[in-house]
Order: sequence, then structure tokens, then C-alpha cells
Amino acid sequence: MEKESSAASKILCLMGVAAVVLAWIVIGVSWYLNPWFRFLEDAFSDLGMPENTGYWWVYDYGLIVVGLVIMLYGAYTYHWARHKSEALAAGYIVLAGVFLALIGVYPGGTRPHVFVSTWFFVQMDLALIPLTYSLWRNRGWNPAKTLLALSILAWPVFIAVEATVGWPSVAAGEAYGIVVIDFIVIGVSLYQCRYLN
Repeated sequence: MEKESSAASKILCLMGVAAVVLAWIVIGVSWYLNPWFRFLEDAFSDLGMPENTGYWWVYDYGLIVVGLVIMLYGAYTYHWARHKSEALAAGYIVLAGVFLALIGVYPGGTRPHVFVSTWFFVQMDLALIPLTYSLWRNRGWNPAKTLLALSILAWPVFIAVEATVGWPSVAAGEAYGIVVIDFIVIGVSLYQCRYLN
């Protein structure tokens, strides 16, 4: 398989990884600036509520930036796509980036917040299922089977934990969802960077 040599493509294929790293930097810096935050008691979105902190803007503006990076990754994925399922996934990635940015626009405590934050996770799952399926079935990349299984099981596991023992906090449930997304996005991004066409 020929490899695309465009410098822009080599940078854009890493936007998924960049979004992963940047998101954890935003969370980490926000947490550092707000020592009152308790992972097992609070929600990450509490870090972006103006009534909770003078540093709300770090979290909220940070999520807007991460959302923009995710949109760039979605645009790259569309450019890279060779199958309809990959193009569909790219559209959902762009939408997920929009919803993540909207979490910064509508922080915790505002009426649309729960909707936009929930739909960020839903959109990412809707993106990763067809994307990993295509990598496995259409491109023959066997590790994608594991990533597909993670994509499919993400919500059922989340719901099962909530229904049985319950997540200790909203932040713990969010962290679970973020880590699953991160693992899959990093794997897919590294594949995309290796096989750019």
C-alpha cells in the first residue's frame, strides 16, 4: 500500500492523539487549580462552573479547543476514508467535537449541559463502532477486532456498573468513558498515520 507523503496529512492524522493528550492536560490543570475537587465525589464539569471557581475558563475554553481539534481529526478521517462506514464515522467524529465544544459553552449548571455532555459520548461511540468495524472487515487490520469489541461494550458496561454497584461519582463514570475513547482513538490514529491512503 502506497503511503501518502503530505506533511499536512502526517500532522492531521495525529489530531486524534493530540485531542487525547490535550483533554487530559485541560482536566489536570483545572484540577490542580481547584484543590477542592474530589474525583470520587464530583463531576469533571464542576471544574467549569463559574460559581465553583475563578478558573472556570481553563476547563471551559480548554474543552472548546479540544473540540476543535477533534473536528480537525474528523475532517482528516473523512479525507482518509475509503469506505462508506469510515466516511460515516468521520461525520460522527466531527459532531462529537461540536458537542465537546458545547460543553465549554454550556458548563455544568446550565440547562443544555447534561444533553451536550451525554451526546458527546454517544457521538464518539457512534463514530468508533463503524470506524473500527471497517478497519477490521474492509482493511483487514486484526487489532481492530479488539477496538470494535471495546466500542460495542462501552455503553453496556457503563450501564451495568451503574445499575449494580453504581459509579462512585460522575467523574469516575466520565473517566471510564474517556479512557475507553482514548484507547480506541490512539489505536486508530496510529493505524491511520501508518497507512495514510
